[in-house]
Amino acid sequence: MELAEENKSGEGDGLRRDIDWKHAFWFAAGTPALVLFTVGAIAATVGNISPLVWIISTFIGFLQCFTYAEIAGLFPHKSGGASVYGAIAWVRYGKLLGPISVWSNWFSWTPVLAIGTGLAAGYILNLLFDADSAINTWQITLVNLDFIKEDLSLRLNSTFVLGFILVLTVFSIQHRGILRAARAQMIVAIVALCPLLLIGLTPLISGDLPKDHFTPFVPLAYDGEGNPVAGTWNMAGWTIFVGGLFIAGWSTYAFETAVCYTREFRNPDRDTVRAIAYAGLLCLVVFSLVPIAFQGFLGLDGMLAPGIYNGDGVGQVMAQMVGGGA
Repeated sequence: MELAEENKSGEGDGLRRDIDWKHAFWFAAGTPALVLFTVGAIAATVGNISPLVWIISTFIGFLQCFTYAEIAGLFPHKSGGASVYGAIAWVRYGKLLGPISVWSNWFSWTPVLAIGTGLAAGYILNLLFDADSAINTWQITLVNLDFIKEDLSLRLNSTFVLGFILVLTVFSIQHRGILRAARAQMIVAIVALCPLLLIGLTPLISGDLPKDHFTPFVPLAYDGEGNPVAGTWNMAGWTIFVGGLFIAGWSTYAFETAVCYTREFRNPDRDTVRAIAYAGLLCLVVFSLVPIAFQGFLGLDGMLAPGIYNGDGVGQVMAQMVGGGA
C-alpha cells in the first residue's frame, strides 16, 4: 500500500491533516458496541454457531478495510470512505449517480442512529429507574399502526426524548470538527468498551462457559411446528451460516471508519496501516468474546428469548453477567 504524503498541511486540497492513527482508532473503537444490536438476531438465525459467524465476519471486514485503504491512495484529495469511492466509480456513468450513491450509502446507515440512541436511552433509563416507574411507563400515542403489526404505534416516551437529546449531543460534537470529535469519541469509546471487555473476559477467567450451551455445534433449524432444533451441515445449514455472515456484516464491517479519514492523516503511509491493524484487533477481540460470553451465559434457549432478539433485554443481561446474577 502506497499512500502519498504530499501536502500534509492540507493547503490546496481543502483538507486539514490534523489527525493521526490514534484518532481514527478511537473513531472505529465505537464499532464493537454494535455487537449488542444484533447478538440476539444472529443467534436466532444460526443457533449455537453464532460465535463462529461473528469471528469470520470480523476477519472479512478486516481484509475489506485494506481494500478501502488502497482505494483511498488513489484519491489524495478525497476523504469520506466507501461512500465517496463508490460515488467516484458511478459518476462517470451519469452525473446523478454519484450523489445518489453517496446518499444511498449513508441513508442505509441512518437506522444506526435511531437504534443506537434508542438502545442507549433504554439502558440509561433502566439503569437509573425501575421498570415500572412513571418515567419508564408514560407515553403519548401519535399514530396507531396495528394494521401493520399488533402493538405497533408511533409514540412519544422517555426513550424517544432521551434518544433525541443524545442525537443532538453527538451532532454538536461532530459539528465542531474532526479533531475535537475524536477526543470526545475517545471518552465515549472507553466508557462503552470497559463493560464490553468485562463481560467478554469474565466467563473466560471464571471458566463459566457450559459446554452444553455450545453443542451441538451445528446451524439452527426448525421442526414442522416451528420449534428450534439442531440442524445439520447440509445445503440448508450452509445457507443459514452464510445468511448469518450477511447479517453480522452490518455490525462488523463498520470499523471501516478507520480508513474514512485516510486523507486527513498527518502521515497517511504509516497512520493508515496502524489504524486498520489496531482497530481490527480490537473489533476481533470484542466481536469474538461478547457473543461467546452471551452464548455461554444464556445458552441457545436464552438467546432466542424475545428480549435478546429485539435488544430490549440486553442491558439487563449485561448487568446480570457482570453482577453474577442468574
